[in-house]
Formats: sequence, structure tokens, C-alpha cells
Amino acid sequence: MTALAKAISALLHPLCMPLLTLTLLLAVDGYLAHRLGLFAYLFVLLTINTLAPALSLWILKRRGVISDWDIRSRGERPLPFLLVLAYYLMAYALVVNSMAVEVPLFYRNVLLALVVAIGSAWVVTWKAKISMHMLAQGGILAVYLHVALTDQFWDMRWLSALLLSAGLVGWSRLHLGAHTAGEVYAGFVLGLASVWITLF
Repeated sequence: MTALAKAISALLHPLCMPLLTLTLLLAVDGYLAHRLGLFAYLFVLLTINTLAPALSLWILKRRGVISDWDIRSRGERPLPFLLVLAYYLMAYALVVNSMAVEVPLFYRNVLLALVVAIGSAWVVTWKAKISMHMLAQGGILAVYLHVALTDQFWDMRWLSALLLSAGLVGWSRLHLGAHTAGEVYAGFVLGLASVWITLF
């Protein structure tokens, strides 16, 4: 069961969730499905924003700034969170000022929601520890709920998959001893609330 928990935590790592959110939007949002140039632009941007923070975390671990990949020590979290926040602030600035591709307001706001969620987690982490895995799960659910409410089309398969995904990630974090139940729930609620408020 530990191997399964590690696999779930790795596959649904917070750094991977923006790309998975974009893939979800390609599947559920007809606008993006008919504008593959926009999808390609955002895909490349988010891929860079997945690899660059991962490289930064690797460097921090090599230098002993963080002791493990989960950054279990709350005292070690502010700097890595700030680095990831800086990457997404730059990505948001690129999208807002893009001359190559016109990025609609909703997709700019999705990136802004990422910034708000990570920024909120950075503020919270000075006083308390929360699950970033669950923050990401709450965020992707909020994005889907926005699209479903806007389009007035609910696909229970996607909703069920997202809820199941959140449940599995929560279980994996608890099983691995990375977080308490309170930290898991707090991360999920913060991700859902911060993205929901930003998008609406």
C-alpha cells in the first residue's frame, strides 16, 4: 500500500496539476478544443513552469536547503513556495502581455488563480502547515465547477473522477505520514476557495 501511496503522490504532484488542469479544460471546454494554437501556447508555458520549479527544488535539496522532496518541515517551506510563486507570477505576466497569442480572460484568470492559491499557501505556511497536494486538488475541482456552472453542463464522470482523485491523494498523504487529517482538509479547502473566488 505504501508503494501505491507513493505512486499516487508522484503522479498527482502539485507541480503537475496545472498541466493536468489544462488537459481537463481541453476535454471539457469547447472553446479551447477549437483553438489548438492557444492550447499549444499554454501547454509549452505550463511545461516550462513544471520543469523550472522542479529543477529549483532539486538544487535546493542538493544544497541542503530542503531535507526531502515533500518538504515536510514547515520551516523549510517558505523559500520553495516563494520560488514557485515567482515562476507563476512570471507566467501570468507573459500571458497578460502576450503579443503572439491572444489569451482570453478566463484562461488568464486560471493562471491568476494559481498565483492566488500559491500565494495564499505561502502566507499560511509561516504559521501552519497544509497539504500542497490537496491545495492542487481543490484548485482543479474549482476550475471544473466554474466551467460546468458557466456552460450549464455537468458531466458526472469528470466530477466523480476529480472527487475520487482528491480522495486518493488525501489518503496517500495520510498513509505516508506527510500530513495530518487537518492539514489535508485545510489544503483542499484553501485550494478550492482561493481558485473559486478568483474565477468568480
